[in-house]
Amino acid sequence: MNKCRSLVKLLVDEIRHGKIELVESNEYSQLQKKYSKLGVGELSVIASAKHKIAFIEDRDAENAAWDEGVKVYNIPEVLLAGKMTGKFKNTEISKIINDLREKDGYVFKKAIEKELVK
Repeated sequence: MNKCRSLVKLLVDEIRHGKIELVESNEYSQLQKKYSKLGVGELSVIASAKHKIAFIEDRDAENAAWDEGVKVYNIPEVLLAGKMTGKFKNTEISKIINDLREKDGYVFKKAIEKELVK
């Protein structure tokens, strides 16, 4: 959780300074050679996020993105940053967690979920 908190502080700064931008790239062929185990979706995210940040849930893709110099955040980190910046209330976070669990089968670690909704 300590790693999560320090990464979230960086994300909070990105949100506060309006540095969040949505981009997409299909130019991932070089990455595909280097990270052959990753799927097209993960590779596209990494290629798109050069000199930006990426939101990735796959551990191998996160590691590859970090290796490529991409700042990477996952769902719990984004929710915690939203909470810390006042963008999300606890009730909204609880609803997001429940929706992710019910609709996508996403499972939060108990300690992380507890931290998010306290």
